[in-house]
Amino acid sequence: MNVYITGGNKSLRELAHSLINYCAGKLFSDNLRNKITIDVDFTRTLYKEDGILGEVDFDDNNHRPKEFTMTVDITGSKRRIMETIAHEMVHIKQYAKGELVDLSRCGSTRWLENVVDTSTNYWDLPWEIEAHGKELGLFIRWAEANDLGKQGWTQESLK
Repeated sequence: MNVYITGGNKSLRELAHSLINYCAGKLFSDNLRNKITIDVDFTRTLYKEDGILGEVDFDDNNHRPKEFTMTVDITGSKRRIMETIAHEMVHIKQYAKGELVDLSRCGSTRWLENVVDTSTNYWDLPWEIEAHGKELGLFIRWAEANDLGKQGWTQESLK
């Protein structure tokens, strides 16, 4: 897997690279992981007013993309940034495996062969339920695997 990170400081980029590789090991087969490229852009100007902390983009002409751009807002806590990365890695898995197919030109999205109307409430979208459900577990398991579980920033409460 190729991972390229811009923005943020060196420490944050190293943590992000480690977490991305950890998540890839949990979410992708070896064969798929070797085909994935992720460009990560740390920014301070994502859609704060909308509460969006991260997003994934890709060439929408491919129903199983392998090249992704992950944008992550870095104005929050280090823990929130890492959890956002884990969340976005779940979305990359969904797209790369063809579980989630963006049909936005048709006004819908396909999830596991079922069409889901884009007017569905965000919290009811099955791909968001999965991503929110896995982000914390991936973060905690990564922190423990890297002996970070007792550091103050990994213990912060989320606000």
